[in-house]
Amino acid sequence: MTLALNRNSTLRTRWRNRFTRWVRGPTLARDIAIILAIKLVLLMALKYTFFNHPQAQHMTLPPEQVAQALLSVPVQHPSRGDQHAR
Repeated sequence: MTLALNRNSTLRTRWRNRFTRWVRGPTLARDIAIILAIKLVLLMALKYTFFNHPQAQHMTLPPEQVAQALLSVPVQHPSRGDQHAR
């Protein structure tokens, strides 16, 4: 019984020491973790702010019409400035 308690306290102390070194020391892993957490929060805020709901309920289009608008080639109007090529 005492061996199990001693093992748990040793494990807890080891984790506590590791966490203390992680917080106090200037480590690359800590800096990357903090930056990734901040980016995740900012991206989620942008998503919920701008992309969650349409501005109005009537602003929906059928998927076929959206695909045609995105994938079609725009019509180019003939140039009116090059008269010498005629």
